[in-house]
Amino acid sequence: MVLSKLTECLFAPFHILYVLHTPRGEGVAGRYQSPLVQDSELSDFLSRYSAFLKGDARFDLWIHSPGSNGTLVWDRHNLLYAYGPVECFTKALHGLGFSNGEPNIPAPHQHFYREECDVDAFNILSAFSWRYSPLHPEDEQ
Repeated sequence: MVLSKLTECLFAPFHILYVLHTPRGEGVAGRYQSPLVQDSELSDFLSRYSAFLKGDARFDLWIHSPGSNGTLVWDRHNLLYAYGPVECFTKALHGLGFSNGEPNIPAPHQHFYREECDVDAFNILSAFSWRYSPLHPEDEQ
């Protein structure tokens, strides 16, 4: 997973922000912030929920490293934003075969909220002792 590779540019511990903007009954729309997690906890989380994270658009996912002052944001359009150690991110992406370019979001386009992902969507909300806060206006569809 590209996101996992980019987290190698950051120092633990991490905060994970799971922004649930389009729930399908698994919980309340809102921002769910994890406690500080270590490398192995982040890796386990990304591995455990990989299929869900890749296959559904009901959320945005943020990973922040206070020690690196770096943040990764994976949004509902499958775009990845990287802030902080840009040189390391660029090198990692080039190593994965990416090249410079402009993102292209087709218009019109669809977002998928897959029924087969509902179990993982429910389980993700018990993965940590999340701290809940309401959505920000920019989070809403």
